[in-house]
Amino acid sequence: MTPVLSRTLPATVLVLLWLSIGTAGAATVAGSVVGLSGQVSVDRGGQRYGLRIGEQVYTEDSFLVPGGAKLKLRMGDGSILALAPDTTLRIDSYGLDAYGRRQSAGISLGGGLLRAVTAPAGQPASFEVNTAVGTSGARSTDWFVEAGPGFAQTSVLYGSVAVSSRGTGRSVLVPQGTASRVDAGRDPTPPRPVSPAEFAALTDRTEGGAAPPPYAPPPAYNPYPQRGPVIRLPVPYPGGGDRSPPDGRGGRGSDRPQPSGRGSYPQ
Repeated sequence: MTPVLSRTLPATVLVLLWLSIGTAGAATVAGSVVGLSGQVSVDRGGQRYGLRIGEQVYTEDSFLVPGGAKLKLRMGDGSILALAPDTTLRIDSYGLDAYGRRQSAGISLGGGLLRAVTAPAGQPASFEVNTAVGTSGARSTDWFVEAGPGFAQTSVLYGSVAVSSRGTGRSVLVPQGTASRVDAGRDPTPPRPVSPAEFAALTDRTEGGAAPPPYAPPPAYNPYPQRGPVIRLPVPYPGGGDRSPPDGRGGRGSDRPQPSGRGSYPQ
């Protein structure tokens, strides 16, 4: 029996090594843990682990954030995913090019609340959050997706998000400051305004801090701004003395010639 075991042991070790290499190669690094509160676990390769700050996360990872816990991930392209308590999420895919720019990304929200701050991409690159009843897709946006039994709601803080229903296939574009809800088998609801208090509550659940200030567009450019009083200071000339004109038009005390005739300066 001993010779048989000695002959089969190397083959068994090689098979195990091949399986472990194949499993590691199937999943790619998608990001890392940058925020953690409470005991958060990840299912990876059929096993469950406790997460730690700084740990890498991979495609095909599934996260379980229990009540009282929170999780924040920084993805490879700089996007941020913040998971509220009682949330389950899976990274389905996260493709980056050689420069670390997102090509496509897909995650599945099993339940709970997710805040996604998606980084800009140099080319059209989708970022999709899939739920049981619909899909939300964006490129560079700050948005929330909440999923529960038979529904999902998308609330957009900045940017815009396309929300589609799995049951009907119809979609709606949700602009910033609004939300749309999808119930099982129904079309997405028309976007409705979201109050600052609602956004503050969503932010508190995912971040535990105050909501960002409401978006305000930059002021319109005014080519003729209102000017205050003009204060003229003395200009020292060689030889001393103040030769600045009191009225700014070359009056008393000025050695400069007065323009006149065609081509003169405006008076």
